[in-house]
Amino acid sequence: MKTLIKYYDKDILKNISAPLTLKPEKMIFFYDNGIQDMTWFHSLKKCFKHTMPNVIMEHISLDILDMVEIYTKTKKALEENEDCAMEFTGGSELMLIAGFKAGAGKGIPLYYTDLVKGVILDLAENKPVANTAKIKLEHFMDARGACLMGHSHKEPLEERYEDILNMCDMLFTNINNWKTTSNFIQIVAARFSSQEMRIKSRTQALQKNGKKVTPDKKILYAFQKFGFIRDLKMTQENVSFCFSSLMDKQYVINYGIWLELFVYIHAKRSEAFDDVWLGALIDWNAYDASRMAGNEIDVVISDQSMPVFISCKLRSADTAAVNELMIEKKRIGGWFSKGILVAFGRDKQEKTATYLRAKEFGIEILDAKDILSARFEQTLVKTIKEHDLISLKWKKV
Repeated sequence: MKTLIKYYDKDILKNISAPLTLKPEKMIFFYDNGIQDMTWFHSLKKCFKHTMPNVIMEHISLDILDMVEIYTKTKKALEENEDCAMEFTGGSELMLIAGFKAGAGKGIPLYYTDLVKGVILDLAENKPVANTAKIKLEHFMDARGACLMGHSHKEPLEERYEDILNMCDMLFTNINNWKTTSNFIQIVAARFSSQEMRIKSRTQALQKNGKKVTPDKKILYAFQKFGFIRDLKMTQENVSFCFSSLMDKQYVINYGIWLELFVYIHAKRSEAFDDVWLGALIDWNAYDASRMAGNEIDVVISDQSMPVFISCKLRSADTAAVNELMIEKKRIGGWFSKGILVAFGRDKQEKTATYLRAKEFGIEILDAKDILSARFEQTLVKTIKEHDLISLKWKKV
């Protein structure tokens, strides 16, 4: 097969899975003539170029309500190109009917991709011909017309994983003390330059609301024990210490980053996923001449080529967090993507209204009980792997 013919679809995975697996020399996309923005096809070509640098790509418009036109143009493409095959994942109902007629009439291979199971099927024999290729998150973003601008947090080195997880255990089991300690560190650190590594202060700091906060001694000594600060000196009146590095400083002064690091490290250590990103800054439109991050996504995973978007909240879940994650999921990933909300509340245990709303929208929630469990890693993997997109098909999402 040298030429692969497809019908363009708004769902990105439907456009790229078969081509990246079958690797034709030439791609022909038929698309709705209502599409005016050709950057969609520039994005596809950019994605294909990673693994098919010499691929030729054409796109042909048609009226998706005119079966005669669809059939005629498809038949012409089959006659004018060498060694053709067609793949029917994507496109409108009439496109699929007319295209199947044209392809079957020519006796060419006709394929369909089961994106959930990750296989390409031969429609004539109803049997698998290939497992779909693994798609990297970067290539998926290219096909979407988005781009990764960078990361809000630097990903930790593997040799620091254990120290971070030990620190997470201390913070999560002393969450109220961590809130006050975090407030204290942020107030004090704001008095110094962003590059200053040593800070010193009275042991009480004044918040904007007029209340005083004092750091928890056990938490500060844990930061020193696990290598995030050094030279800690603390008396009843004064406290001083030095951050071990600028990255450690970023971690120590950020209240919520520890849950993001916790989820990221467990996802990486599980070795169950193709790609894992931390704090991804996404520019929704890579072609608008404006580099602006439309969203920060706490953790992004590629699981069997399907993007998984994870939002981490070191507090209880709420409706705003559910809605935000649902929009990110649908905007970037479309139907074939998953959303997980990891929140430090009791929503899953108590089946709160937020939990029920999330389930209605097809979003999974992991709560404090999961986070504090020794089996969090297995729970995370199981939740992602067993998240059933098929069961959501007929829900009002």
